[in-house]
Amino acid sequence: MSENKHCYSCKFYKPYYTKGYKQFDRCDIGLCTKKKATVEKQEVCNLYSSMYIGRIDRKQAALSAVTDHINLLSELKQILEEDDDEAIQELFFDFKRRKK
Repeated sequence: MSENKHCYSCKFYKPYYTKGYKQFDRCDIGLCTKKKATVEKQEVCNLYSSMYIGRIDRKQAALSAVTDHINLLSELKQILEEDDDEAIQELFFDFKRRKK
């Protein structure tokens, strides 16, 4: 297996901590949430999955989220404009009815 596939860089690895004098210190062992077992951070296994997302993936995810929000805002704008048009029509109808 490749050298860079150690447990400490896996998304399923959660390190254990011990209480120090002023802070919590990270231990050399942790929990593998996939195996549901305690493992050493330098251990290598076949369940490895990288926790790092590439720059392009993050950019694409952000762009997708922004696009979704823009679409939602445009839908809200359309709904509010339609409500305004209906309110204006009701106002003119009431005005014309009072004039008679």
